[in-house]
Amino acid sequence: MENESEVASFPSAAPAEVSQSPTPGVVAALVVRALTPVLPEVLSALALQDYPNLQILVLLGHSDEEQTKQVKELVASTTPGAHITGLGTDLGYTVAANAVLRLVDGESGFFLLMRDDVVLDVEAVRQLVEEMYRSNAGVAGPKILDGENPQILRSVGYAMDWFGQLDDPIEPLEIDQEQHDAVRDVFALSSACLFVRADLFRELGGFESNIEDDGAALDLCWRSHLSGARVLIVPAATARQPHRVPVHGEADERNRMMTVASLTGTWRMLMIMPLLFLATLFGALVSVIRGDGRRAVNLLGSFGALVTRSGSILRRRRRAHALRRVPDREIVELQVRGSASWRRTVRHGSKQVLAGHSVNQGPRERRILITAGWAMLIIVLFLGGRQLFVSGVEPIGQFSRLPDSPRDLISEYFSGWRSQDLGSSSSQPTSMILIAIGGVVALAQMGLVHTLLIVGLIPIGWLGVSALCAVVADDRARLAGVFAYAAVPIPYIAMATGRHQVLIAYAVVPWALHFLRSFGGIAPSVVDDTAGDVIDHPSSEMRLQLVAKLSLLLAVTLAFSPSTVLVVVMCAVLWQLAAVLGGGSTRSAGLGLAGALTATVAAVVLNLPWTTRFLQPDAWAVIVGVDTNRQSGLGWLDLMRMDTGPAVLGGLVLFLYVPLFVATLVAKNSRFVWSIRASVLVAGSLVLASLDAGHHLPFRLPEAGMMLVPVAIGLAIGAAIIVMSFGIDVRGANFGWRQPLAVISLATLSIALVPVLAAGIDGRWGQPTTTLAGQIEELLGDTASGDFRVLVVGDTRLVPAGQHAYGDGLSYSLIQNSQSTMLDQFTPISDDSDQFVKPLIDAIAQGSTDRVGRLMAPFGIRYIVVPILDRVQSTSASPLPVASGLTQSLGVQLDLRSVYSPTSMVIFENMQWIPVTAMLSLTAEQGTNAGGVTALVDNDVSGSRAVLAGTTSWRSVTEEIPAGQLHIGTPFDSRWRLQNATQSVVGMASFGSVMTFESSAGSGRLVYDNPMTRYLWVLLQMLLWIIVLLALFQPRFLGRRHSPMSLEPVVSFEEMSQ
Repeated sequence: MENESEVASFPSAAPAEVSQSPTPGVVAALVVRALTPVLPEVLSALALQDYPNLQILVLLGHSDEEQTKQVKELVASTTPGAHITGLGTDLGYTVAANAVLRLVDGESGFFLLMRDDVVLDVEAVRQLVEEMYRSNAGVAGPKILDGENPQILRSVGYAMDWFGQLDDPIEPLEIDQEQHDAVRDVFALSSACLFVRADLFRELGGFESNIEDDGAALDLCWRSHLSGARVLIVPAATARQPHRVPVHGEADERNRMMTVASLTGTWRMLMIMPLLFLATLFGALVSVIRGDGRRAVNLLGSFGALVTRSGSILRRRRRAHALRRVPDREIVELQVRGSASWRRTVRHGSKQVLAGHSVNQGPRERRILITAGWAMLIIVLFLGGRQLFVSGVEPIGQFSRLPDSPRDLISEYFSGWRSQDLGSSSSQPTSMILIAIGGVVALAQMGLVHTLLIVGLIPIGWLGVSALCAVVADDRARLAGVFAYAAVPIPYIAMATGRHQVLIAYAVVPWALHFLRSFGGIAPSVVDDTAGDVIDHPSSEMRLQLVAKLSLLLAVTLAFSPSTVLVVVMCAVLWQLAAVLGGGSTRSAGLGLAGALTATVAAVVLNLPWTTRFLQPDAWAVIVGVDTNRQSGLGWLDLMRMDTGPAVLGGLVLFLYVPLFVATLVAKNSRFVWSIRASVLVAGSLVLASLDAGHHLPFRLPEAGMMLVPVAIGLAIGAAIIVMSFGIDVRGANFGWRQPLAVISLATLSIALVPVLAAGIDGRWGQPTTTLAGQIEELLGDTASGDFRVLVVGDTRLVPAGQHAYGDGLSYSLIQNSQSTMLDQFTPISDDSDQFVKPLIDAIAQGSTDRVGRLMAPFGIRYIVVPILDRVQSTSASPLPVASGLTQSLGVQLDLRSVYSPTSMVIFENMQWIPVTAMLSLTAEQGTNAGGVTALVDNDVSGSRAVLAGTTSWRSVTEEIPAGQLHIGTPFDSRWRLQNATQSVVGMASFGSVMTFESSAGSGRLVYDNPMTRYLWVLLQMLLWIIVLLALFQPRFLGRRHSPMSLEPVVSFEEMSQ
């Protein structure tokens, strides 16, 4: 050991001739991030190097005092002459390696930058120095062999394509037979061990500190090429490194694309960026087909980061421009043409090599099976909804149309006036701005947004189940789970009946459970020998990201479907129960429940101020939906068959329960725990749905379709578990009852898929071609006489969105100009409809007046519609009964006349209606002056003339108006004012419910004064969303890692050369 110390503490041990002609100094910077078993061998190998002028610099990148002490003792015993510098915390490899720029003085030498698991051959440093001089290179790297089996190659440098994808010339598990032993130029090297000229490293500014792993080496080598330096692989110098299965995080793809955008020449960028976009889309599509939805999202998000991080890219481009000494065309000659990723796929077949490490992906036949399976699902999706992709989703049930203009939606969102129903000063739902953002992204193609917002939820649910079933760590088992989830009739019944809330739950709940699983630390497992869950708790940073992901998911979900969030919390509670019953980790389940509750609170906060709607007396009804949305009389068999609507061969879904049941019998260890978890999810959800259907609970739950989504997820998990268990727990065991039972359960999976194919035969998933909402818009959509409202009253199952419960199974809604939208699903916080409209329906029902048309006139109600057939819930073959006496009571009203009506509805027109914005007739003015119900009944209010049509709170219409009383058919609100000529006119109460303005002849326009609090709320909401996004992406500028400012040089090249 003394001899080793002398070798390491040069120059005292250098021969006399070396002192006369000193060799270049080499500083080996070893970044130690943890005390590992291989570290003593790493240090000993450095001490045994036969190169005389070597100094060892150990950089301690951790803060654990006990571990730091142990490392220092190890260094002192193996390399006594080494310099040890503690960096205080784990700054990451690249930032820690950059510390040599401060710790080493001078430029006349070399830096050897090493990770703490690289064992150098005794001649490695000398070979690298000699070749650097012989080839006049700037960066070099050794041939890296496997640490456990030195005959296996790990890295001999990389080629690179135009898109930053690395191409490794070695095959997976390739044996070293000196076939790569020629010194050659490469585009990039492994970051595990880099030999760099000190002057070049200083000129480049070291590593790009925001990048880790081989991405940092790629950036450094690319910039070296720009400066004119050669990058070589020196096979005569060898090193060993233990095989590391690469963990490719979300940042890897982003760093790759940002490096391409930062270092590609300006003119070539015009060609590269469109090609990179197409390559990204293709890669995302392939990932989806392979069942790796997470990578697809990562690819698309990484390309989007080129816009969000354009400032960082521009700074890197400016630094690269200052370095550039070689034209870009010469850099292109060093890159390979085409796609390196495709080359790897073709060359390696069933195996994929990334960054020099081979990862076995399984037999090629298995990959083909997975690809074919996902291709089949995509084909089923497009064939089943082919008519909807062409003509759009029909406005049935909750599938109302979207507004035409995203710009109007944005303007309305910033407004403090909610135009729904009669209108009121109220905050807007967050869904409004989210739809507007979608419209902007879709270039104002709101029909496309509408289709994707509905049909797109189905594949999102499939991807969510694929992510959740990744716990089994077997692609075939994951695919089986996805097929089982696709086989349940829930989404197809929802498409046929217009249940948007059910589709949202179908898409969101599996993703939420996946995040909860990850947050709790329940890890995937292939083969495990211990009972219970496989636990791998994430780091604090990862947990923060998971909470941020779940919070954003639930926040977006809450904006459209509050009841789905309730279902997610219910599933988290059932998982806690399953951990107790099945022997799973109660701590992980508890963490998942805590994560669900935390994310739910965050979702409520992110939707402020709209979520203050949940503080109203009818909050529970807003959350779970209208009472009569519940399917009554659903028995256990109906619920197990998921028979909540029209479904072809729906009874075959019962076959999906067989794999789950068998899985609980044959599965072992963590697979058994998951089978119990799935069983509790299924049984618990069925029990709650049954109790709710029978009205046995003191409160209502979400509709049956939503309550059955956890059942479908449980069945999907059961399918995945049985496939996994068949390969591990059954096939290798002694023959007995398990084998035939498992085979039977696998066979039932294919039988359960038949209804999916049957449901898509018509290409519309059972949606009618003619809809009630479409007919109302077509027949009553003429606004030439001014803006108006349509009152729809009838069976709750037939009334469009934005319902107000009336009683006895009846509801009513108000539609602006006969056009209902998806945004009408939630009533405003402050809504006067029940105060003003419900008494009018009472008067009709009780027959207390025959002049209800005059009572409705001030509110602009022009038409009253009684729906009869919607061709979904009520068809000509099986119509729902019309409320007794409703149409007869309307028919006796003197102010209402029956107009031509199709068989699907009865329409009455109010002959006394007043346009929403109008100049009142003389007789109407008398009624408004007298005020009260009696005055309205006694006075003819017809003859008013529409003015300022199209006025909204965010868009004023200016036109010439006569002198008189300007009427607005909304409840009185002091924030409305009339700008008439040069004066501002304040409104007055009118007809005891609405308001009028005394106008003079001349130009006029209505203006709504937005409260300052509305802008403050919007600003606060934006800040809250930004905070959660920062927690999700965790940009480096929040905690940018820098080496300590107090570092002083400890080694000098000048002193080493003396």
